[in-house]
This record gives sequence, structure tokens and C-alpha cells, in this order.
Amino acid sequence: MMDANPIDTPMGTNSKLDANEPGPMVNETMYRGIIGSLLNLTARRPDIVFCVGMCARFQACPKESHLKAAK
Repeated sequence: MMDANPIDTPMGTNSKLDANEPGPMVNETMYRGIIGSLLNLTARRPDIVFCVGMCARFQACPKESHLKAAK
């Protein structure tokens, strides 16, 4: 691991996503489908695991800002 090359994640680790963010709700079924597809993709792209995990936290009441982060 000492010789490993670090890579950037597609989303900053200091990004703030909150369940109480203002904005309109989006379709939960569509949002869950997007998250499911992204979770499947993490098997081949381990660099997106953090981002997908952050977005997956808001599946119960996704807002437009969460959808934007997932896209």
C-alpha cells in the first residue's frame, strides 16, 4: 500500500448533503433506481463508493439537490 497512487473522488469529502435541505421532493422510485444502478457500478468503480453512499442516505425523502448530487 505504500506504493499505491492516490486518486480523487468525484465528490468532495466536505460536501454537505442534508435531509432537511429546502427544495422540492423528487420521485422516490426513480431516485432509488438511480442509487441501485450506482451501487451496481461500484463493483467496477471503487472510486465512487463514497459518493454513492452519501447519496444513498436520502432514499426515504430525496430532494432535488440529492438527485443533482447523484447525477
